[in-house]
Amino acid sequence: MIDRLNVTLAFDDSSHATPIGQLGRDPTRRGFAFEWDSEFANSPLLIWPVKARRMVGLLRGARGLPGVFEDSLPDGWGRLLLDREIRATGASTTELDDMQRLAFVGCHGMGALTYRPSTTPAERSDIDLGWFEHNVARIEEISDIDVLQRLRALSGGSQGARPKFMAQIAEDGVTLRDHRCSWEQGWTPVLIKGRGSMDAKGSIEVELAYGEMMRVAGITSRPMFALEGKQERFFGTQRFDREAGRRVHMASVAGLLDTGLQHGVFDYLELMRLAKGICRNKADTAEELFRRMVFNVRAISRDDHIRNHAFLMDMSGSWQLAPAFDVTFDLGPGGEHSMAIAGEGRFPGRAAFSKVAEVGGIRAKRRDEIIDAVDAALSCWPEMAAKHQVPERLLQDIYSKMAEARGWE
Repeated sequence: MIDRLNVTLAFDDSSHATPIGQLGRDPTRRGFAFEWDSEFANSPLLIWPVKARRMVGLLRGARGLPGVFEDSLPDGWGRLLLDREIRATGASTTELDDMQRLAFVGCHGMGALTYRPSTTPAERSDIDLGWFEHNVARIEEISDIDVLQRLRALSGGSQGARPKFMAQIAEDGVTLRDHRCSWEQGWTPVLIKGRGSMDAKGSIEVELAYGEMMRVAGITSRPMFALEGKQERFFGTQRFDREAGRRVHMASVAGLLDTGLQHGVFDYLELMRLAKGICRNKADTAEELFRRMVFNVRAISRDDHIRNHAFLMDMSGSWQLAPAFDVTFDLGPGGEHSMAIAGEGRFPGRAAFSKVAEVGGIRAKRRDEIIDAVDAALSCWPEMAAKHQVPERLLQDIYSKMAEARGWE
């Protein structure tokens, strides 16, 4: 059993990581506690600017791991793989706590936080998309520890329910290799995602079309692309926590607020206040966030929970919004947005938009310009959907729901 983890901040893939402290068990409270490294405590790098502006004393989470570290835990697909791997060894997942799960994430998770000792298997240079597709289809029956370990290592500590893996892609747009390989010119860090078992046929194509509409609407996002498997198409996008061999510290809204993944407990009004409180360029940040909110509403992208919004910190300690991600057609829990818009989750319109714009300091004229720009981008849906081969019935269903959303007051 691992009793302590050394936590570091690694802005590159070399061994030159900055120690930030140690994470250990806190038997008096039956939880975990983090002790800051004395040198890092004087650093200007506030890795948790909401809950730890002073890096002194012991740091504890509200429910378990402090949120800034809980962000590194895999969930959904990543957790499923880890649990299957543990069971395949004959052990019980009930004996595996969150600190041990961080050891499995090790030095190759999302963002720039790393955890040692690490229990990540050795890297393998090549990745066969057909191999991944084949094993995803039979995940329920796999007992081969080597296969489960490789699937888990490729997941890179990622979150979300859909089967996915991290990789580097060559300039030919097809050749893939292990995301843990040392970066070289000509290779781009990417995330590859397949269709979930509960997703409709065409969901990958829809997300690709949404990505293109976001760019037309002026929303910051990373390039997206399709990869053809043997049976189905896969969604790919460039990672925003990796850039030419550099790593970027990231934190989701859930991690910043130490709330875990909860639906319906947060509002875009609060997200606007949070973003303006920690980001360096407040006016541009407010407009970007407002634009994303309007897009999510008008495009019926209601899976906009607090883990689907994130922030990035650079090497100087400055924070900014992460590029938009996981934006696609989704009816949401109970037909509502995971995050309310000025208190309205089902039919948010211009009245709710205006309240969020006011908190963001966005004037009425500029507010309306952004709404009109988003609506203009979404008017391209039939053409974008056809371009990305969205099935006709799904295309028409989304089109009609978008039309309804434009009429909400």
